[in-house]
Amino acid sequence: MSLDILTVHADAVTERSDHARVRVYWMTGKLRKKAIDVTLALTCQDKMAAAETIAIRYLLGEVNVFNVNRTGINLRLVVSKGAIKKMAKNSTSKIDLYEYGYPIFTRYAEAEITVSKDKSWCPGLEEMDEVPVIDGEALRGIEKIQTESLGVIAITRHAMERYGEHCGTIDMNTTWKNINRRFKGGKIDQIKLPPRVIMHKLKKYGEAPEVWKHPDNPLHYVFCKRLDHKVLVTVFNKDPDEPITFNPSKANRV
Repeated sequence: MSLDILTVHADAVTERSDHARVRVYWMTGKLRKKAIDVTLALTCQDKMAAAETIAIRYLLGEVNVFNVNRTGINLRLVVSKGAIKKMAKNSTSKIDLYEYGYPIFTRYAEAEITVSKDKSWCPGLEEMDEVPVIDGEALRGIEKIQTESLGVIAITRHAMERYGEHCGTIDMNTTWKNINRRFKGGKIDQIKLPPRVIMHKLKKYGEAPEVWKHPDNPLHYVFCKRLDHKVLVTVFNKDPDEPITFNPSKANRV
C-alpha cells in the first residue's frame, strides 16, 4: 500500500487584541499546495506547533485530504516543529500541546512523523485559493468521527480517558481504536432517563443530555447535542449518577 504524506509548515504568527493567528502551509503529493489560518488563544504556549497540529487534525479529520476516518497506518506527517514529534512520544513539556494535538498520539499514533525545516515548497499568493480560517480553540481536546447510527460525533479527551479506564485499554491509541470500532459497528439505543436524573443533568450541563448504550455492553455514553453533531462528554458504567467532572459549557467550545 502506498504511503500518504501530509506536510505542514507554520510560517508566521500575528497577534491581535484577543487572539493569535498562524498561517500554516500544507502539501499532499507534489502538486497540491495550499494554506490555512489557525486562530489560537493568546495564552497558547507554542502557537506555531499548536497551529501545525490543528492543521493536521483539520486536514485529515474534516477536509479528509486522503479518506474518511483516516488513521495513522501508512501515513507520514512532515512537520516543522520538533515539539510535535516529542508530543507524539509523550515527552514534551508543553502541556497544552497535548490538548491541541492529542489525536496525533491516539488516532494517528501509528503515523511516521518527521521534522523538516524546508519551506521552499510553500506556495505563493498567486498559487493559492481563498485561505480558510480555522478556530483552533474549538478543536482543543476533542476528536470527531463519522458513525452510521449517530452521524458525526465529537469525542472529548475526558470521555476517551473514562472509556479507557472502564475498558482497561493499555494506551490512548488502543483506546481510540476500541471506541472507534464500537461506534462504527453494532446497534446502539438511546436510554430513557428517570425524571430525577434528567433534573440532575440539567443542573450539571445546562441541558438534558442524551444517554446511549449498546445492547451487549453495560457502558453508557453521555452526549450533548450541537447543531451538526453530538459531543460525547463522558462514559459511565451502569450508574447514571456516577460523578461527572467534565463540564462542556466551560471547555471544548463546539
